[in-house]
Amino acid sequence: MEIARAAAVCPNPPVQNPAWKTALDACADPQRARDAIERLKSSGASAALRKSSAEQARIVAAVLGGSQSLGDALVANPEWLGSVLDPGSLAHPRQPQGLRREVEGFLRPALDARDFEGALAQLRRFKQREWLRIGARDLARLGDMPQITRELSDVADGCLDAVLRVCRRQFEARLGSPFHLDADSVWQPTPFCVLGMGKLGGQELNFSSDVDLLFAYTDEGHAFREAPRGGELSGRGVTNHAFFKRVAEAFIAEVTRATADGFLYRVDMRLRPEGDTGPLVRSVESYGHFYAQWGQTWERMMLMKARCVAGDDVLAGEFLETVQHFRYPRSLHPRSLEEVAAMKLRIEQEVVRSGELDRNVKLGRGGIREIEFIAQSLQLLHAGRLPFLQLPQTLPALAALARYKLLPRDEADALAAALVFLRDVEHRLQMEHDQQTHTIPTERKARERIARLMGFETLAAFETGLGRHTRTVRESYEKVFGTEATAAATALPARFEGHEEAWGAQLAARRFRDPPKAVRLLREFVEGPGYVHVSARTSELAMRLIPVLFDTCDGKRHDSATSPSALRHPPSAILSDPDRVLARLDAYITAYGSRAMLYEAWTNRPALFELLLLLFDRSEFLAESAIRAPDLVDDLLTTGRLRRMKSAAEILDELRHGSGDDDQRLWIRRYHQAEFMRLGLRDILGLVGFEVNLAELSALADACLGYALEVVARRHRFKSAPLAIIGLGKLGGSELTYGSDLDILFVADDKARDLPRLQALAAELIDLLSATTEHGTTFALDARLRPDGEKGLLVNTLAAHEDYYRARAMLWEIQALGRARFIAGHAGAGRAFERLASALSDFSLAGVSRGFEVRGRRGLACYTPDWKGEIAHMRQRIERERTPAGHEALAFKTGAGGLVDAEFIAQTLAMELGWAEPNTLRALTRARDEAALPRAEAEALLENYRELRRVEGILRRWSYEGEAELPGDPAPLYRVAVRCGFATAAEFMKSMSICRASLRRIYERVFAERPRAMGL
Repeated sequence: MEIARAAAVCPNPPVQNPAWKTALDACADPQRARDAIERLKSSGASAALRKSSAEQARIVAAVLGGSQSLGDALVANPEWLGSVLDPGSLAHPRQPQGLRREVEGFLRPALDARDFEGALAQLRRFKQREWLRIGARDLARLGDMPQITRELSDVADGCLDAVLRVCRRQFEARLGSPFHLDADSVWQPTPFCVLGMGKLGGQELNFSSDVDLLFAYTDEGHAFREAPRGGELSGRGVTNHAFFKRVAEAFIAEVTRATADGFLYRVDMRLRPEGDTGPLVRSVESYGHFYAQWGQTWERMMLMKARCVAGDDVLAGEFLETVQHFRYPRSLHPRSLEEVAAMKLRIEQEVVRSGELDRNVKLGRGGIREIEFIAQSLQLLHAGRLPFLQLPQTLPALAALARYKLLPRDEADALAAALVFLRDVEHRLQMEHDQQTHTIPTERKARERIARLMGFETLAAFETGLGRHTRTVRESYEKVFGTEATAAATALPARFEGHEEAWGAQLAARRFRDPPKAVRLLREFVEGPGYVHVSARTSELAMRLIPVLFDTCDGKRHDSATSPSALRHPPSAILSDPDRVLARLDAYITAYGSRAMLYEAWTNRPALFELLLLLFDRSEFLAESAIRAPDLVDDLLTTGRLRRMKSAAEILDELRHGSGDDDQRLWIRRYHQAEFMRLGLRDILGLVGFEVNLAELSALADACLGYALEVVARRHRFKSAPLAIIGLGKLGGSELTYGSDLDILFVADDKARDLPRLQALAAELIDLLSATTEHGTTFALDARLRPDGEKGLLVNTLAAHEDYYRARAMLWEIQALGRARFIAGHAGAGRAFERLASALSDFSLAGVSRGFEVRGRRGLACYTPDWKGEIAHMRQRIERERTPAGHEALAFKTGAGGLVDAEFIAQTLAMELGWAEPNTLRALTRARDEAALPRAEAEALLENYRELRRVEGILRRWSYEGEAELPGDPAPLYRVAVRCGFATAAEFMKSMSICRASLRRIYERVFAERPRAMGL
């Protein structure tokens, strides 16, 4: 039966314009719309109504028939009929930049004139007008749900930021400006920010949402009338906490103030630490301490949507960095899902008491909150390991969960469709009277109006659609919180005594090769070795950590992990060698000393414990370093330094802080060890891709070389660097991996004097960095690529280098020059050598035409017209001589289709086309972009090279040695496969075979082509 409509036919349209009859008949409540039009006419809008186009009539009728509150706003402001409800301006969403510019346009003059009340009044009218505009786009179906909620959130951002500026300006005029001391004891202005949580933070705001907020400032300090200098404290006023507390109180008062122009938003501060009883404002450090010590599961979920909505966005970034490991833990207590389910149960019980369980589209059974809990709970479980799941909006999160096979695609799509449907219903409920409601009314007429607003012809059809969506949501919710939570809480024996067999079975199920030994180590983990007294509290904490260990062993597998894509990229936390990890854990705890302190820290932040387990599994070299210096790892994991990317210049500045140390060998090695551990942990955590990892390792090498040169130059009483260090090979290409040697040349300016002194300086530099001491080494420096190799001088002038390369160098030495890069030292000599190297290795037609102007290649003794064939012959020799017989499938570097194939392609193309590009990936990318290779071929080459470099990095990270082959034995090969992201060794080897076969085909095509005629 069709929904009954008041005045379904309008024999006497209220406006003499035929478009209005059609528009009114089509709207949700024609009689209400007709009455509103009469009110508009009384307000002087008759002419505007008569001139309305058919589209504008449709939009206005949709607003008037769909929302009493928006209709009232339009009647009160009839001028908005043309300016706000113009179809052209409603066709697309407004951009946040445009909104902020408009606010700035009226806010700045008001602030300059100190007209704070006037500014806030204009802001309230701005919000009311934008609410009408967005409501019209929604009711007229000119924007979809994600667009509408984003627009509502953008308007809120602009309003909240404006109010904060007004309030802060007022209090700075009264109390002065807040300052704090930085790390160098210099007074700095103290930033302040407002963070949005919930729907505001997720940019999913409703038409009548509260705004959930937190307030944060940088650090403790004081307000001053004038900027303080040095340690000066005269003029000191209230503390920063007191200052920002007053700003926050005034901010809340203004945002919530109801006036004739309406109000902005209801503010909810109950999500802050300690709720209503906690401080209104905190420093970022205070937030970090609270969440690390006391944070609960619901607070993790809350912070997933946190973002800056007003104030200093850099400070907000520091806040998010501080809470990153808390809100996205890499490991979660097994009971966490049960806590989420318990929260939802308590919510449902409240809804049941109100009699709205099946009518509340937000909190009821199968409602919006269940969809959000599904997405956020799966993010809690997995986003710490999979950063691409760290998304604040629910719809993108559902799509990402499907992409990572953590939700079936059809289930994620069904949940997304349900969310859009339920949020549409919620919006129409709230727009009716601008009330915060989520409940479908019981009155039939009101339900019929909602059905029509949702586009249904009958109430029965609407209720059928609603029921279908809520059932789908409930089924998914029960699947996640019924199965996953139960699986996470797998029962373990409560004691070890008399339960060794049960523990052994648990360990065997998690791929421990020697369960009896593992049981003994696990028991010592809980009870301590016989000579150590362990308190009951410490043992209890250890028992709570065992599920984290087991979860890491398991990798939290799902049924979908058997798909081909999951075989290639299973959960990254699975341990490849649990026995070794447990042994390393035991050694680390013994070296650390304080078992109780460690266990407390790990229990409060299980992600730290899991990261340590991954470290022990992913790198034997770093594991040994951690056991030798456990404080080093502890410091890195608790200071938040892991997410910072440093340039070579920044690293060099940090190294210079130790320039006053007497033992420079020790200082450089300690710094290198700490930085190397930091880079390794960033890599293991997946905070960076392998390309960034290569660049960071290269930056560390650049800085160490530059600093070492400064040290030895001072010792030899040089006022400035007397020579240049040139990098070749992977150092020159800024693509070092773990354990790479540094191929270097020392170049002196042609006017340099006292070359014997420079020889001694260079030898001392090599010893400073390369010598093995009780504290290890930094990098192995290799200067054998210099003129005449090991028999030649360590340091040669620029002219001597050119003479050698032109007269005596072999072709492979010219090929190596294509990767030359100035690293440190004498800039004039270094840049001149780069130009020389570029000219000598330029075998293109353009290179020939420049001739001697570039100290060029003409007369290069090693040059032959078939130079490309000679390079191919060199590649064949490398493959033949460095690939052991029977190991071809394992030789991923020198074998057919190995890394060397790709490097020779890049270097040969650079020579042939005259590119000065030492970096292999950039050269291959250029080959694609400049059509030096067919695009599909170049894409395949890039993908295969990246994969082989990634495998090489994982192998070298383990041993810190120059790995060129995969292990031949099944057990170590399996461990490598797991570290590389594969479920089985067979899948890994199949992938490697496909990769290398593709790469070899491209190599053969490139070298089948002869060099272009060059006229030499």
